[in-house]
Amino acid sequence: MTQGKLWDWFDSDRVRLGDRVRWQGREFRVIAFAGLHVTLQPLPEPAALVEALYGEMAGSAGFAVLDEAGDAVERTRLPPLGRLLLVVGKEDRKRALMWHRHMKEVETGIRPGRRVPRAGYDPAATTMEQRLKRKAAELDELDISISWRTLDDKRRRWKQADENPLVLIIDGRKGRAPSPGGRTDPRLLEIMQEVTAILARQSGGRIGRAFDLVEERVETRYAKELEDPQEAKRLRLPRSTFYKRMHELGLSAILLGTTRQRASQASKPKKPYTPSYAVRPGQIMQIDTTPLRIKVLGDGGEVMSAEMTILIDVATRSIVALMIVPVVTGEGKPGQRVGGRATRTFDLVLLLAQAYAPMPTLPGWDPLTAASASALPFIKLREADPRFTEAAAARPVIHPRTVIVDQGSQYLSQHFEDVCNFLGITLLYARKEQPDDKPIVERVFSSFADSFSQHVAGWTGRSHAVRGRGIERQPLWTINEVQHMAHEWVALEYQQLPHEGLQHPELPGLTLSPNEMYAALVPGAGYRPRPLSPQDNRKLLLPAWVTVTDKGFDIENRTYQNEAGELRLMAGLHSGLAGPGKGGRWEARFNPYRPDVAWLYDHRGPGRWIKADFVHRRLLTDVHWTVDHWEEATAVVLADGGRKEHQARVALAVKERRRRTRTAPPRHTRTGPWIPFQGPELDVDEPVTDPYAGIGEIDLDAITPYESAPIPARLTAAPARGLPPASDREGLAALFGDTPTDADTDEDPFPGAELGLPGMPERVEGEM
Repeated sequence: MTQGKLWDWFDSDRVRLGDRVRWQGREFRVIAFAGLHVTLQPLPEPAALVEALYGEMAGSAGFAVLDEAGDAVERTRLPPLGRLLLVVGKEDRKRALMWHRHMKEVETGIRPGRRVPRAGYDPAATTMEQRLKRKAAELDELDISISWRTLDDKRRRWKQADENPLVLIIDGRKGRAPSPGGRTDPRLLEIMQEVTAILARQSGGRIGRAFDLVEERVETRYAKELEDPQEAKRLRLPRSTFYKRMHELGLSAILLGTTRQRASQASKPKKPYTPSYAVRPGQIMQIDTTPLRIKVLGDGGEVMSAEMTILIDVATRSIVALMIVPVVTGEGKPGQRVGGRATRTFDLVLLLAQAYAPMPTLPGWDPLTAASASALPFIKLREADPRFTEAAAARPVIHPRTVIVDQGSQYLSQHFEDVCNFLGITLLYARKEQPDDKPIVERVFSSFADSFSQHVAGWTGRSHAVRGRGIERQPLWTINEVQHMAHEWVALEYQQLPHEGLQHPELPGLTLSPNEMYAALVPGAGYRPRPLSPQDNRKLLLPAWVTVTDKGFDIENRTYQNEAGELRLMAGLHSGLAGPGKGGRWEARFNPYRPDVAWLYDHRGPGRWIKADFVHRRLLTDVHWTVDHWEEATAVVLADGGRKEHQARVALAVKERRRRTRTAPPRHTRTGPWIPFQGPELDVDEPVTDPYAGIGEIDLDAITPYESAPIPARLTAAPARGLPPASDREGLAALFGDTPTDADTDEDPFPGAELGLPGMPERVEGEM
């Protein structure tokens, strides 16, 4: 906007209430002002009132203010400064008045509000250049870097605009407002952040206390640097400047907040925050967990709650993975609860594993859930990845590169971090209690509740205030059933419905679905499959550091042994690994949802995995069980006077409890088997080699009989009916005595040996 147009826009005193004006070839009477609008009454004939923007009217060609005779008049009187500044914002008004006072002092030598000039600004004793230089030095102390020549240019434009203060703030080339922190030494700013974080976790305090602590840390940390006068000037701030910096950086607000507010502010990561913006699939993803708000049936048929975790891609808004787990409140004191369960680290690992393989369709799903019937580039994907078959669901496979997570305990675990490092995933931690850092996944939770949850039996509403009655008595679904329905909803509805936040990169205004957005972006990014091998999946299992003995190794009071005896060769050996938690022990991995098998890694040589089975696995062959069932059965055995070392007894208790759940009449009518929640299965076993692979069809007509050897007649002579052969009778008699020995008879003890018959030993010279 040019200077003249800007002034015409704000010259509201050019037209007054009751004036007669000419606009668009017609004459009007100004009868009302309302903000930037003006109300006009057509003249001379009565007609409907006209409302217009004052700027458009006063700036149009042919506009004029008329007197009562119809002649144009010109008003040049400027509006009062106060009325002029009312049309700008509060911050701009403060900046404009600040510059206006400085320019007045340079021009007249007297700052507004004073009667005598300050030292160095008396027009009788100084020149304009001297006053400009002094003002530039004064502004430099206020962290406004501007040369005296640039300041003189600003003053000239201010005078040409009849001392209009607005031209001082629209000139953005020089003299911008200082940024937070200004030119303060970064080392000092870092110490201010540290001190604020410490005080935020205490009982609070005033800024003066922070100033003293900052001074102490500067004296201790930079004692040598303070010997240099220039360094000391940079590392020591006046108290007034310190207060200003604390306010600009928002640190003073932290100290003055409540305990909860201070803890939340102190937990924020350092700026700048990484925005959730991506242009390639997998570039940035978001993970979050929320209550499902659907009552479900647990492993024993009891009514329980559940949690849902979603992994969503920012670029395409695709739900790449979804996980629903049961929620059980443990018993005991806070911090020592036993038997509780919710979303765990291994559940997050299973969630990440879903992102590396196509999701198969399940029996009973709608045919439109297939990838071949969706907007996905199915043919191209199948050429690149043979795992895309006709049974693949309409959900893209997107490998995560960067994932934004919150600061929950399961996300901060070492196992989750190790798995992300193994898969090449970078983690970004959002601020505590700041859902704006993960806005996309938070919005998906709302869409999930509107489109899916409220249509499922057991829906409890968004809060206890709106929960219906008798929800627990409804025919509810199990965790597995709800999870299968949620996956179908993702492939059928969410991935194939247009999303308001998705616009085609080459066709602006065209709203796309997540699958269509993926089809538009994947040609530029490419798709490279990364199937997780059984060795990779074993790295995803929970780790345990164990000692190998003759009996095997123990994990959570369960003994595992290798049937081939490989572990016995390692009994008592030192692994050679040192470090926290290792101490010469061996690395083992197990699946908490399928703990009947564990894997021990032998890192010696090329490295290999040794499969070990639970020693009492045969007692649990016909039941599905998890570590949660093992803990429950252990508690039962301990209550009956047993010990947790009685593994066989605990295994039988697991079997008894699972069978009782399977055979007892359920509270709700069921039509299928009662399978407990075990999560998606990881393929950790090596593929079995087909012994008949490569063998073509056999032509039965081409098969010829194998030539048989001739058999002596004495071997084919039938014995007398009802009696054994003579040789057999002699052999029987030899067992009971009174029979001739082999040396006393001429019978061959190995008839048929000369013929090479199967099972007959060869005759050796000198042996008989």
